Amino acid sequence: MKLVGKILLSIILAVMFFGILYVGVTVVIWDGAKAEPMSFESGLGEIMMKGHEESAHQAVSIALKKIEEITAKEREWNAYIDKLLESMTMEQKLAQMMILTNENDITQYNLTNYQPGGVILFEVDFAGKTIEQVRNRVDIMQSHMKIPLYVGVDEEGGQVSRLKTLAERDLPTFSGARELMGKGTDAVTEDTELKMQYLKQLGINLNFAPVADVVSNRQSYMYYRSAGDNKQVVSDYVKTVLSAMKDSGVSACVKHFPGYGNNVNTHNVMAKDDRALEEYENQDFVPFRTGIQNGVDMIMVSHIVMEQVDADNPASLSSSVHNLLRADLGFSGVVITDDLNMQAILRTMTIEEATGAAFVAGNDMVFSADFAASMKGAKAAVEQGKLSETQINESVRRILRMKIDNGVLMVEE
Repeated sequence: MKLVGKILLSIILAVMFFGILYVGVTVVIWDGAKAEPMSFESGLGEIMMKGHEESAHQAVSIALKKIEEITAKEREWNAYIDKLLESMTMEQKLAQMMILTNENDITQYNLTNYQPGGVILFEVDFAGKTIEQVRNRVDIMQSHMKIPLYVGVDEEGGQVSRLKTLAERDLPTFSGARELMGKGTDAVTEDTELKMQYLKQLGINLNFAPVADVVSNRQSYMYYRSAGDNKQVVSDYVKTVLSAMKDSGVSACVKHFPGYGNNVNTHNVMAKDDRALEEYENQDFVPFRTGIQNGVDMIMVSHIVMEQVDADNPASLSSSVHNLLRADLGFSGVVITDDLNMQAILRTMTIEEATGAAFVAGNDMVFSADFAASMKGAKAAVEQGKLSETQINESVRRILRMKIDNGVLMVEE
């Protein structure tokens, strides 16, 4: 639908241009003494417009035809998604909203019967293995799926690089965001394009990157994973990475909304940020807006507590923070929470409780470190009336549409 909007806007602008041109000619040749257009007005207008009329009509015709084609494709895709939703059990819908992280959960039984939305591979899945070995494993997992998996990875480069442990000769070293931006956007593009080639070879179709956090304090956890100290540098990085990833066959996930800032590591402790919402809007939100404007399909929400927005819940479990992302920033894609298996979450609740709370807050997807517990928590939220089937269907629809848009899921005729 984004393309339809652009085409419609082009038509409107074209009509306005030619309309203004014609009116402008009329005004210029208006005879003030007689208070009416001079007799040759019509002919002059026709002369000026004649050269553009045919091409304008042709452009409008082509645009309208394109809209018809896209609208027909939209109807076809929506009908296919409706068909899939009707065929899925409640458990399968909930599983589609989960990324499995625990090796013990990534089994043939779970993949075949529950059809989860995806899995994520960590360093242990690459260490000492060849590209062929990793790809074979991915292909086996996909062979059990009616709805193909998102096979994800955190491949940011620098401190967070899974590929560097592969047992391959001449494997390039992928630099971190801050180091790359120090060399310029051309270096970012080159690095990203090469990285995507390796991910594709491995069968990976989702990279949890780029990092959109603005971080200025060298002592902060996210400093070297961030592209820079100011919003414009980070925005340029996000835009460049997304552009380089476009058409690569690997989906992107901009993270970590609302912006990590100069905070501590939520893997270990709860992080609270007392900055005013206005500061977030003027700085931290800017790279995320850039990501949205450049068509990113997925955004990850962190466990940072925005004390001025919701002092009681981490952003990942806060409906107020999710409302900022949806309503204020206008994001309509897939929202995923950061890994729930972090101390910022587990110090106060279980995976079961966190999963239910994450879905109720508005996340479309979660990382599940315990599939059985996550399923139990999600079903409890449904049974308690906190999570409606309407909301579940909306989330699954977004996930399936993202898979279709990125060539992961093919629409059957």
